Amino acid sequence: MPEALPILQWLAASPVAAAVRSSTWLYPVLETLHMIGLGLVFGGIFAMDLRLLGLHRELQVRRLSDHLLPWVWTGFAVNLSSGLLLFLSDAVAFAANPAFQAKMALLVLVGLNAAWFQRRIYADVGEWDSGAPPPSSARAAAVLSLALWTAIIAAGRMIAYWE
Repeated sequence: MPEALPILQWLAASPVAAAVRSSTWLYPVLETLHMIGLGLVFGGIFAMDLRLLGLHRELQVRRLSDHLLPWVWTGFAVNLSSGLLLFLSDAVAFAANPAFQAKMALLVLVGLNAAWFQRRIYADVGEWDSGAPPPSSARAAAVLSLALWTAIIAAGRMIAYWE
């Protein structure tokens, strides 16, 4: 990724990146916010995926989604902003880190899975929302979601140990 090196160096030299690096508390606060955001994102998605796998059929999928989705999006916004600031602190090293690269690729895949679910499966939720087992495509999307999010969490954790 040599063509991106000047951009990454510029990002790492920015005043914001310098502030994150030089502050005693800013980096740990950002990491804490990142974990809180992850809890909101994964917690909501985990609960929804369990429902799609057939647990708690008394809960309507649409109502559960309406309740959880704002929390998931809030967590996503927290993670995007805190993750960007963490990345800026050492953009060159993060961009070269295989665990970071894996995490970013997995995030793309989980986003594609969520988009596929929303457009192709959730569009027909009225047909299977109350008590009926979710269709096999919904269960497959849930299994894939759980696997991808588990891998994202593992890759994120490995960033600190893999250089």
